[in-house]
Amino acid sequence: MNTRILGKSGIEVSPVGMGCMGLTHASGDPMDDADAVRVIREARETGYTLFDTAECYIGERADGSIAHNEDVVGAALEGHRDEVVIATKFGVAHTAGRGLVMDSSAATVRASIEMSLRRLRTDHVDLYYQHRIDPKVEPEEVAETVAALIAEGKVRAWGISETDEGYLRRANAVCPVAVVQNRYSMMARWHEPLFAALEELDVALVAFSPMANGFLTGVYSSKTQF
Repeated sequence: MNTRILGKSGIEVSPVGMGCMGLTHASGDPMDDADAVRVIREARETGYTLFDTAECYIGERADGSIAHNEDVVGAALEGHRDEVVIATKFGVAHTAGRGLVMDSSAATVRASIEMSLRRLRTDHVDLYYQHRIDPKVEPEEVAETVAALIAEGKVRAWGISETDEGYLRRANAVCPVAVVQNRYSMMARWHEPLFAALEELDVALVAFSPMANGFLTGVYSSKTQF
């Protein structure tokens, strides 16, 4: 199988990764845990090696219980940890009435990694993303926090999601950034001016929603019922 290297991290992954978000979050009711685990395991058996989750990919079941995406990913990949690359994210919380709340303070990041490791049933995360830029925290401070986690062996490499060139350069100067994860597809091309900087800094691009949230798959029409 052809593979890709995630920037200067040296981490090798399948060309297409599995975004696990929709199993529990943002795509209707959470899938039953057993079914979600089965889907992830089938993806691994098919050849996927990169699995993407986040601490905030949470859904509420009909009975009021909470479905954590990281729990499902951890259960599905347990026993195959050395065969896969797990990416998760910090710095975002979904709140009722306030929408997305950003918090990339050092204390919050440290608490987040411990909870993520517990849910994912592992002692380290391969790729740890700052999920969204927190305007209250300077990029250098975030980079210093992640650098400490890397030194402690809890994180192999890190990335930033939905970043711009200025923020990337400042963070990269403190702790080398391996990956930027931005929305990118033939219907979402506004991040293309960033590509030259990514090449210069040896930072990989992981595109999320490369099929434009399914629009480019051709399976939807004006008659589709959701």
